[in-house]
Amino acid sequence: MSPRVSLQRLITLSVLSVGILSGTVGLAYAYWHAKQSLQATVGITFQEIARQSADKVALLLAKEIEWMQRLSALPDIRASMEGTSQAGQAALQVERWREEQHRYFHSLAIVRADGQLVGSPTSDSTRTFYAQQPWWPTIFREGRPWAGPFTVDEEGRGYWEVAVPVGGPGEPVRGALKVIIGTDRILSSILESRIGRTGHMMLMSDDGSVLACSMLQPSLHTSLPAILAQWEQDAPAARWFQTERDTHGGKRGIIGVARVVLPAQVVQARVWYVLMQQDPAETFEPLLALVGKLAAFWVGAIGFIVWLRWRLARRIVRPLGALIQRVNLLGSPRPSEPLPIQPPCPPSGIVEIDALAASFDDLSQRLEQASRAKAQYVRRLEQANLDLATSEEHYRLLWNHSVDSKILVDPAGAIQDINRRGEVMLGRPAAAIVHHPVSDLVAESERPRLLEQLKLVLQSGADVPAGMMRVPTPAGELTMEIDFVPVKKSGRIESIMIQLSDLTEQKELERQLLRSERLASLSQFASMFAHDIRNPLAGIKKTLEWLGRCPEMEQAQPRRCLEDLRFTTDLLLGMINDMLDVYQENYSGLPLSTSPVSPGLLLREVMQLFRSEAAAQEVRFLVQIPADEVWIMGDGRRLQRVLINLIHNALKYSPPQGAILIAVQIDNTQVEQRDDRAEPSHCPMVTIHIEDEGPGIAPEDLPHLFEMFFKKKDGQDYRIGRGLGLHFCHLVVEAHGGHIKAGNRPEGGAMFTVALPVRQEQLCPSPS
Repeated sequence: MSPRVSLQRLITLSVLSVGILSGTVGLAYAYWHAKQSLQATVGITFQEIARQSADKVALLLAKEIEWMQRLSALPDIRASMEGTSQAGQAALQVERWREEQHRYFHSLAIVRADGQLVGSPTSDSTRTFYAQQPWWPTIFREGRPWAGPFTVDEEGRGYWEVAVPVGGPGEPVRGALKVIIGTDRILSSILESRIGRTGHMMLMSDDGSVLACSMLQPSLHTSLPAILAQWEQDAPAARWFQTERDTHGGKRGIIGVARVVLPAQVVQARVWYVLMQQDPAETFEPLLALVGKLAAFWVGAIGFIVWLRWRLARRIVRPLGALIQRVNLLGSPRPSEPLPIQPPCPPSGIVEIDALAASFDDLSQRLEQASRAKAQYVRRLEQANLDLATSEEHYRLLWNHSVDSKILVDPAGAIQDINRRGEVMLGRPAAAIVHHPVSDLVAESERPRLLEQLKLVLQSGADVPAGMMRVPTPAGELTMEIDFVPVKKSGRIESIMIQLSDLTEQKELERQLLRSERLASLSQFASMFAHDIRNPLAGIKKTLEWLGRCPEMEQAQPRRCLEDLRFTTDLLLGMINDMLDVYQENYSGLPLSTSPVSPGLLLREVMQLFRSEAAAQEVRFLVQIPADEVWIMGDGRRLQRVLINLIHNALKYSPPQGAILIAVQIDNTQVEQRDDRAEPSHCPMVTIHIEDEGPGIAPEDLPHLFEMFFKKKDGQDYRIGRGLGLHFCHLVVEAHGGHIKAGNRPEGGAMFTVALPVRQEQLCPSPS
């Protein structure tokens, strides 16, 4: 029973609850919307500023390269490429000119096509050095300018390496002009610009490290490789991101990033980005002011709601209290005494309460009239009860089992009527059933028995249970228990009521219960069998270990046979332990013992196990394993069991002289992996494909292939297992955070794919 509460308190709680809830939700939504709008606006602004700055950087760099091309076209530089005496004089002039350019260039070199530096003695080491430079193929094979990477020294000064070809239009490249330019002068006009107090731009390399910044040394910045890793090659040239930590250490800041794109004829050795960022405190400073205003508004709204509650409760409760006093006076006299005459209630000014008071006055006047009308109503009710008693027996026989379907048929077996429950159960309206033979409702094989039972009812005149029969409906076939009840009038059977009780769910539950009992028995037997057989296998393993220490087993053939026996024994013990794990864990959550595992090594061990069987069937293994060993973190024994089950199935269904394709690949698609103890991470996947040339998998079996105890319907196929192997494979792969799929090859045969995640912190180098 709920506690009693006064109307005034109820109104107070209601108004406060509605006001506080709606106000809080509204203010929270306003704050969220303002924050989202601010983030989007700031992000788009930073993105556009970064894009404009990146275009400006690209323009400045392109001008520098264009200026270098004009320098390379100077007559003295072109003359220094010739192998004549004039070339020697030109080389001396170029050497003097190069000394003069040191105020602009940090380094300048003119290299001929044979690899010799102009102005320096001929040397084979010089030829080899310049021929191995990254800009050499671009200059002498493609004839295009080369823009090298930006570098930063320990003092934070940036340098840019540029190389342009020497030669006129349509002429072969005679040499290369290679310089190193300081980036401070080029980038100063861009990096010195400010947005607010802390907003500024930086130059960043494609690995996320900062190359130039006007506020901090590049070495003091935090790199952002994760931001550029999300940037696809075909993505827009400028984007904005919200980062957990920016380059200056600010948390949850907004940055704009734009790619620096040089003209198409220039070959870029590296990709650069212009990054625009601001201190998050300054970015969200307007939002903090908005929060203060919203909080002040919320406090004021609560105060107004409290005042409104007081006024509303006082105006409503006072007239209601006066009305309650009048009600108490009305109920105080004895039933034999006349009702006291009360003056009308004074108006309260509230329409509903005034109407309630007027209704109360009118009610007191009609109470006496109601007492006289009551006696007349009782007399009419007694007469109606007598009329209902006349037909009570007939309706009780027809509808005493309203939860079941009831059909009324005549002695000839034609349907006269059907109740609503019957229409719903049979899925047909009464108009479609009435006047049709009742035998049409049951299955064709059940009709003779139904007509025989109907004839027996007419002969005996007693209730006859017809038992269970199959009744087809639009929704499917139902199993119903049918009873015949004769309806007599004047000692003669006028009609027969057929009662149908739906037993479909009951029969299905009985079948499920029987299956559950069988599964429980099988589980108990499998657990006992696995537990009992493990001890003899352990003894065999100890014996094999003892044999391994005997000198007689040092020969190659006995040693190989002994190792095969030991491997097979360990495999059987692993199968027994897996069976115990599956049943003890109720088919969910396998306990894993993880360590670095190589899928390639596992495949080689499994193929070694099946080499004899494959040779007997003349089946070839086509193996594709990467040259570089791949390592993952997993339970090696259970993953080995997965590969054994899949390869064994492929070998069973492969035709003689067939082939089994086994391929290991690294899928660099970033797949999100979640860990309960860490943040979501993205990592590549190791995929193992196993394909055979057998009959394949029936399409109707594919959705159920990994279910426990699922088997093909063809009981004559000796290759069909017990439905545990693929279910175990599914459990192990899912426990490792991967997935397993099955399908059919277009050219025929089955195909299984196992995908396992490779977390970056778990990669192990290949053993030497």
